Parts: sequence; C-alpha cells; structure tokens
Amino acid sequence: MLLVNESVILRKVSLIRQNLSRLKGKENISLESLKNDLDTQDIVLHNLQHAIQGCIDIGSHVISDEGWGVAGSLNEIFYILQNKGVIKAEMAENMISMVGFRNILVHEYETINLDIVCNIVHHHLKDINAYLLTLVSYFKLD
Repeated sequence: MLLVNESVILRKVSLIRQNLSRLKGKENISLESLKNDLDTQDIVLHNLQHAIQGCIDIGSHVISDEGWGVAGSLNEIFYILQNKGVIKAEMAENMISMVGFRNILVHEYETINLDIVCNIVHHHLKDINAYLLTLVSYFKLD
C-alpha cells in the first residue's frame, strides 16, 4: 500500500524540475563568465539551493509518510532512504555531497567556491534528476 502523499511529492518534483530547467541554460557557462556575472551567479546559486532543498524535503516527507523514523540530520535522510532500498549507496553519497554544498550556501560557512559551483552545474545536475526519477519510479508516482 502506498503511504507517501503523492501530491506533496509530485509538487516538490515539479518545483525541482523548474529549478533544473533554469540551470539547464547555464550548463556550459565558463568559470570566468560565472565569476564576472553576478546576475548569473544569483540565478545559479538560488536554483541550486532550492533544488537541493527540495530533494531534502522529498526525502524527509517519504521517511515520515512511510513511518521510517526521524532523521537526526539532513545527511541521515539519504542514509535512511538507502537502508530502505529506495536509493543506492552512490546516490546517497551524491545527495549528501549536495547537502554539504547547500549548507555552505545557506549558512555561509565559507566563501562560495565558484569552481565547485561550475563543477556541480557542468557535471552533477544529473544527480538531482536521477534522484527524482528514482523516487518517482520507486513509489510509482508517474
């Protein structure tokens, strides 16, 4: 029996896909262009933060809706999903890395490293999309 709130998850998936769509046009941006264009930096950082937060929110909702306990940290959300067989270990680690980046964005633990931002935009947006596809497929939400 499906316990997850389908409408909540699908709404979050839709919002994350909007964030990814805004980032898609920036996939080929050079580091130099990113450094020199504050408006593009704002677009990229804002949409990355919201996409990652949406992934966290979905994981949290799934864990709560399924009665799988309470995550003690944001990282633990992805370990719980892994332990329950929803996602694989590599995906959990990818998402945990995204959480670390999101924490830097949100809490300003350090100056934002635009090299890392470029790397995420060039190579790791697919990780967010893969996470969405995995959850939608696992819970048969399409």
